[in-house]
Amino acid sequence: MTNAEKQLKEMEEQMRREQESQKQEKQGRSAKPYAVKKESHPLASFLIGLVLLGAGIYWVLNSFVVSFSWGSLWGGFGMNTSLATGLMLVPLLIGIGLLFFLDRKWIGWVVVAIGLLAILVTLLTSVRFRPITASLWQYVVMFGMIAAGCGLVARGLLKSRD
Repeated sequence: MTNAEKQLKEMEEQMRREQESQKQEKQGRSAKPYAVKKESHPLASFLIGLVLLGAGIYWVLNSFVVSFSWGSLWGGFGMNTSLATGLMLVPLLIGIGLLFFLDRKWIGWVVVAIGLLAILVTLLTSVRFRPITASLWQYVVMFGMIAAGCGLVARGLLKSRD
């Protein structure tokens, strides 16, 4: 063996000893309770996040009262226009009549679809949402649960597998 080979072997042996001593130090430190780092399980993060997200969304949706005023159309910009309920049925009834009168049934079906669409749009635009009285703390907790749940669900889904 040459002198350079002996020095190389000594350096390798010294590095091994240093690595072993560092491992022993780490094992000695990890025995202390404050130095223990627990890895979170992605499935547990996902499930806890899902529960928080669901509870937060349920709480937010439960904090509104829904009222309904039949026949009112778009009431935006200070306009409160109202349409008689019977007037919404006119296109539907005309379409049904055309189905039985005309040979070309597609015209009747188009008018029936327009009538049903008019009724559906009127129903959807007549729904009013009114929040119930709640404290700022309740709203912070509600939306905080939603945000924490989204974060935990995302962590559970997107955390890279080592």
